[in-house]
Formats: sequence, structure tokens, C-alpha cells
Amino acid sequence: MEKAEALFREGVISHLQELENISRSLAIKQEQKKQQGRELLEKREEVVRLQRERDELCSKIQQQKEEIQGFQKRKENKCPAPSTHSSLQELRLEEMESIMEALWFTGISGKLTDEGACFCISTAFEGTYLDSYNLQVSSLRNPQITRHAIPPFIQLKDLAKEHLPASLRKLLSVLSQQLNGYAGRKFQADQLEKSSAYVPTSLEKNSLHTVLSFQYNAVIEGQTSCFSARLLYRDVTRTLPTEAQVTCADEEALLQEVTSSHESLFYSKALHRVLESLSS
Repeated sequence: MEKAEALFREGVISHLQELENISRSLAIKQEQKKQQGRELLEKREEVVRLQRERDELCSKIQQQKEEIQGFQKRKENKCPAPSTHSSLQELRLEEMESIMEALWFTGISGKLTDEGACFCISTAFEGTYLDSYNLQVSSLRNPQITRHAIPPFIQLKDLAKEHLPASLRKLLSVLSQQLNGYAGRKFQADQLEKSSAYVPTSLEKNSLHTVLSFQYNAVIEGQTSCFSARLLYRDVTRTLPTEAQVTCADEEALLQEVTSSHESLFYSKALHRVLESLSS
């Protein structure tokens, strides 16, 4: 009788263990499905974003084409009678056309003025148009900057010393890269402060947004933990950090592994996208 009871208990325990294994397996599969659902949603959002960027780029290209065509028409409509003034004006149009043909994909537009030429550098990040910055030069042949709205933390004087008057085109290209890098980093920092995972008032940054420090919360195995992040951008044209350090006051081994995975995310995704994924 006792032997039968022992066998019965063993059978019940074995059955319970089997049920537990099935339950654990189902939980893992459910979590995998949730993760796949999140990844699918992210991919759909990425497709929509890329489509929006494509449409905006096509619009920008068309606008730049129209500007260049406008320059060409102005040349063709000039009075055929030769004169010093018309020759100089035609030369200015040719030079302006040459510059704009080289820069029409970069978000830079320009127009001739009585004082020389004025350029507008537009910035964008992930399909969102951000700020624009104007730069006016005295001439195209021997350009000198006469007026600008470039932020003071962009080293315009040093850039001009390096590239002018040899290559106005190069100066505009370098400026566009640095301004787009700054605008992209600033946009991410602004979006970060709107994230539900962000710890309010914890963000510290410099004017160029090349050093960012902040705190955020993430749920790990049902428990909310606070993390501190420090991102460094050594290349001022980049919108992703060159160095990322994440720490957590809790010294549990699992959380130390999590900090490493968070650092990898910051290297590969926009700042606010990382916090969105961690809070979902």
C-alpha cells in the first residue's frame, strides 16, 4: 500500500513538473510573440518614416532643380549686346549654378543679391525638418562672409579661415554637416525629455550637445531600476554617440549585463528611440 502511495506521489509530482515546464514554455513563447509584435511595429514605423523621407527628398530635389533652371533661364534671357555689366552678371550666374549643382542634395539653397550671394542651410533629422541658418558672402569669386546666423558654438571663423576663399562650396558642405549633426543631437535631447522613461530634470548637456548625461527608468523582470547614462559625441557631424556609458546603482549581476545591452542600443539607435523601446 505504501509503495502504491509513493508511486502515486511520484506520479503527481512528475505531472506537476510537466505542467510547470509547459507553463514556462508557453510564457516564453508569449514573450517571444510580444517581442516579434514590437519588432514588426518598429519595422512598419521605419517603412513609413523612410517613405516620408523619400517624399521630402524628392520635393527638395525638385525645388533645387527649379532653382538651377531659373539660373539657366536668367542667363538665356540676357540681352545679347555685350557689356561689362552683363558679362559679370553672367559669370556670377555660372558660378552660382556650379555651386548649387554640387550642393543640391545637401539641403543648401542660395540666391544672388546686390551684395553678393545668400545661402540657406536647412537641417533635418529622421525626416523632420528642423532649423535653417543663413550665410551671406560678399562675392563668389573672392568670397568673404559679411553676415550670418550660425550659432556661436560652431567655429565658423576657423572654418572660413581653412576653406575661404579657396572653396566656398567646401565651406558650405562642412557647415551643413556640422549644423545637421548639432540639430540632430539637439532634437534627440528635446525628445528625450518627453519620454515617460526619462527622470525629469536629470539631463545635463553642453551648448553643442556633444556631451549628454541623464537618468532613466527601465523595468527589469518586474522591478523598476534607475540607470544613469553619459553619451559623448567626439565627431560633431554625428548624431549617434562615439562613446556610451550606462551605470546602475544596483550591483546585481543581471543589471550589470543589462547596462551593457543598453550601451549597445545607444550606439545603434536614436536616443529617444532607445528609451521608447525600453519603456514598451
